[in-house]
Formats: sequence, structure tokens, C-alpha cells
Amino acid sequence: MSGLRRSYKAVFLSPNREYLIIVSASIALAANFLRPKEMFYPLLIIALIGAIPTFVAAVSSIISQRKALTIDSFNSFALIVSFAAREFRSAAFIVLMLSSAALLEWFTKSETNRAVKELLKLKPLKAVREERGETKELPVSEVRVGDVLIVSAGARIPVDGTITFGSSFINEASVTGESSPVGKSVGDEVLSSTINESNTIKIKATRVGKDSTIERMAELINQAAKNKSKRERLADRFAAIFLPIVLLAGALVYIITRNALMTAALFLVACADDMAVAIPLAITASLGRAAKRGVIIKGGEWLSVLSRIKTLVLDKTGTLTYGRFTVKDVHIEPGIGRKEFWKYLAIAEKFSDHPVGKSIFKEARKYLEGAVPDPEEHRVLKGRGVIAKFKGKEIAVGDDKILLDAKVKNSPSVSSKAKLLEKERGETTVLVAINRRFSGTVTVADTPRLEAKESIKKIKNEGVERIMMFTGDNKSVAEKISGALDLDAFRASMKPEDKLKELGDLPSENLPVGMVGDGINDAPALSRADVGIAMGGIGTSVAVEAADVVILTDELNRIPEMISLSRETMRVINGDMLIWVFSNVVGFALVLSGVAGPALAAFYNFATDFFPLLNSSKLFRWQPRDLS
Repeated sequence: MSGLRRSYKAVFLSPNREYLIIVSASIALAANFLRPKEMFYPLLIIALIGAIPTFVAAVSSIISQRKALTIDSFNSFALIVSFAAREFRSAAFIVLMLSSAALLEWFTKSETNRAVKELLKLKPLKAVREERGETKELPVSEVRVGDVLIVSAGARIPVDGTITFGSSFINEASVTGESSPVGKSVGDEVLSSTINESNTIKIKATRVGKDSTIERMAELINQAAKNKSKRERLADRFAAIFLPIVLLAGALVYIITRNALMTAALFLVACADDMAVAIPLAITASLGRAAKRGVIIKGGEWLSVLSRIKTLVLDKTGTLTYGRFTVKDVHIEPGIGRKEFWKYLAIAEKFSDHPVGKSIFKEARKYLEGAVPDPEEHRVLKGRGVIAKFKGKEIAVGDDKILLDAKVKNSPSVSSKAKLLEKERGETTVLVAINRRFSGTVTVADTPRLEAKESIKKIKNEGVERIMMFTGDNKSVAEKISGALDLDAFRASMKPEDKLKELGDLPSENLPVGMVGDGINDAPALSRADVGIAMGGIGTSVAVEAADVVILTDELNRIPEMISLSRETMRVINGDMLIWVFSNVVGFALVLSGVAGPALAAFYNFATDFFPLLNSSKLFRWQPRDLS
């Protein structure tokens, strides 16, 4: 029984099935041209067998998706016409082309599987865990969030984590594509499978197993491959438009001429087997070129949306800026000890995922000795700050509304001073209260990415009409960044639900809209936008999952490149359609004038099949152009 199963797989599953059909159809066609009579029935049998996968796909689309007008139904119709007209050479040509398309699809999947395997080979198998002053080597699969791991110089980092001891240069080329090693120290994040190049460090595991960066990248590549291997929806849209037109034209010809052979010849000319290959070929080439630039696009439909966007909305922190805040100024109220201030601040921000909180925790560590205790309670108020408890004391860190929630004395006067300070400096001021007493402020600042202004200019040159910035920061900070980058508009002091509402309120003339973000609070907006773009290298897993496009390299200049690629892709696909329409107009003229019967129509269709394929193959050579 197992032998029969193996034989079935060897013959009837991809790619062997396609190889068998292509070879058999090619030999039968060549033999039929040389000996038409002797090879009549062998050609018919091979054409019928080769047509089965197309018929099955068409029926499957009708049953499972309730779609009658797909590219498979279009090609099934052409095959039925070929058989009915006894043009078995034409049927074999169509089978040959469709089998080539299926083989291309299989190669795409195989290449994806190979890329994923190569990626996962980078993952270390062992890790060294420190526990109660002792070290123990264990499989990476047994590492848990919170474990402290020792990474020696020259070793690959086993999981995502935060450095708790030491400093080193980390080679992140395998993940971000950045060739130069990046200096990292206590408090900085490190990614799984990157290389620790210089010194021994200790890290605290933050993301393990399926949540680690390398596993997420592998899953993204698999997801994109699944989406692009579904005989792209663009090809089905094409079939839905043109199949009714072809049927109507054929019906009119038959009603007027009562000539069944002329009608069959018309249908043979209109066969869209070339489009079944050309459109997926264009999509495959484009997704491959995007991947080469460090961008994962989760399917061809997002190329279509990306090519049409009129409005682009960008989150500020971590997208337009580096998301690496530095402490610029600290004010501690009289009667509060410096060490006490930093101790409680470190406890409150110890588990913070926000870049501001991380920068404050990193600064606080400079003033403390030993490990920072865990808070007994920890509550995050999205877009506002945190409230924590430790040994009966409540610690509130965030904006002025946090102080009101914590019932801090003199909250109104304190918040007005903070707002004045923010307006003067254009920086973010974080308020700190310990046990309902205002205790001080920490002023932090972020800087725009070096490539941000140039990228914004390139995006505008690509034809995007409106570029906006959404941020949870105050108006003064937002105004300063917006002015520096020459943005069209900004919205400040936004919570995640505000971003959703603002996207929903955009007028129809500003649609489609793209949203670029990286954090947990951006995930709802990324899902709500017509196309969501995540800065994946430093982005959270939630944001990456919600997005339709993931920029693994964290380079903002990839956005104008991808808009350019998507528009070039749509130009090529539209060119394929124009070639198909033009060749059909010429073919129809030959048929209606009586020059071409079914046999010549079948040959004409086969000869013109190669023009859209050659047009689509241009995308394999696509390179980003200078948009400045």
C-alpha cells in the first residue's frame, strides 16, 4: 500500500506531474506535425489528461469560492472549445502553457522553502543560561522568557533579548541587512541569530521560540509565498472582465454568420493561457525583487493597492525617528533623594515596551547598583504612561492625565509647567509622582532618521499626494518634527483609537491610504489602512502580523522604492493586458475576414502567447531608480 502511495506521489503531484505533461505534450505535438494520422489519438489522450488539472481548478473555484469567472474557468472554456472544434493541437498548446505556469508556481514555492531552511540554519541550537551564579548549557527550545543567558564573543545570539551586562558590537546582517556591526550596551535590544562580535555579554530573554525575530521572518516568508501562489487575484479579475466580452462576441458572430467553425476560431484566438502565466510571473518577479531589498510583501494584491495610494500616514516614534530616546534634562523636587527618585522610576519602567520608557530605564540604571526589583503591580495606560506599585508606594510616570489618575496634589499647576517646558523645547517631558506626591520630571528627545527628509521627498516624487504624521507626543514635539521633514499635516496627542478614527474620517478623495508604524499601538491602524506597512526590524510582532508589507531593514527609503516597484508592476500587467487585447483584435480580424480558420487561429494564439511573457520577465531585472 505504501508503495502505491509513493508511486502516486511520484507521478501525480507537482512538479513531476507538470514535467510529465510538458514532456508528453511536446513529444506528441512534434510527432503529430510529422505524422498527423498516426499521432491523432495519442495527442488527443495527452491533451485530455493534461487538461484535467485546469478543469478541476475551475470546478473547485465554483464550489469552494462560488466564483464562476476565474482564469481557470476562462482556460477551461478555451480547452472545451478546442476539443469541440477538434483542434487537438491547440488543446495541447494550451495544456503546455498552463503546465508551464503550474511549474513556475512550484518553483516559487520550492525557492521559498529553501530560503526558509537557509534562514533557520542561522538559529543556534544551544544556549548558556546563568542560574544562581552557575552556568548550564541547554537546548534553545528550553529557553524561557526572563532567562539570563551568557553569549560569548563570536557566538550567535540564541533568542531575542535585552543586554543586562557588558557591551559589544553585534553583526545584524543576517536579519536587518546592515553590514556594519552595531554597538550595543546595557538596556539595548539584541536579535536572535545575530553575531556577538567582540565581548561576552549577558542578555535577558524577551522573545523565544515562534516569537523570536528569526522565526517571525521565516513565517512571514511562508505567508507571502502562500498568498502569491493562489493564481493571483489580478488574473481572476482579468478573467471576470474579459470572459463575458469574449462570450458575447462569439454569440454575436454565430447569430450573424451561423458559422460554427468561425465562432470556434474566434474563441481559440481569445484563449487567455498566456495571461494565466504572465500575470503571476509579473507578481512573482516583483515580490522576489522586493525580498532582495529586504521587504516582505504579503501577496500580489498589496502591490496593486500600494501602486494607487494617495495618502501616506507615518507614525513618528521608531518610524520617522530612530525610536531611541535620550534623556536631555532631569528635574527632581526638593526633599526627594536622587537615588530614591531613580530607583522608583526604574521599578516603574522595568517592563516598559515603549521607547521612552526603555530610555528612562536605561538612564536610571546608571544611578543604581545591583538588580532592579520587579514592581508588585504594573499597569500600562496606552499613550499615557504607567502606574506601578512597590512596597505599598504607588509610582506614576507619564503625562498630566496620569497624575490626575494617581490623585497627585497640585496636578493642574504641575501639568501646566510641563506643557510650557515642552512648548519651549519641543521635547517630551515625562512627569513622575511617588506616593501621590509630584517628584520631578524627565525630559527626553528623539531625532529624525537621517534618511527621513530625503525619503519623504522621494515619496512625493512618486505621486503620493498627502503625507501625514500621527503621534502620541504633544503638539510642540509633533510640530518640530513635521516642520523639519516638510510633512503636509500632523496629528498630535493621539491614542490608538484616535488613529483609527482619523483614518476612518479621511475623505474619499484621499484614498487609498497607507499606514506606516512599528509599535503595538500602531497595529489597529495598520489593519484599518488600505495597506499597512510595518518597520519590521525593531517593530513588535503584533505590528508585523497586522501589516501587509514588512520592511525588515528598517530603512525608510524602502517605502518610495516599493511604491515605485508596485507602480512598475501594474504598468507591466496593464501592458500584458494591452498586448492580449491588441493581439486579439488582430486575430479577430483574421478570423472574421475568413483568413484564419480554427487551425490557424490555434497557431496564432500560441505564437502570440510569448509577448506578454517577455513583457512580464522585465521585472526580474528591476532596479530602484533615483527618485530625488
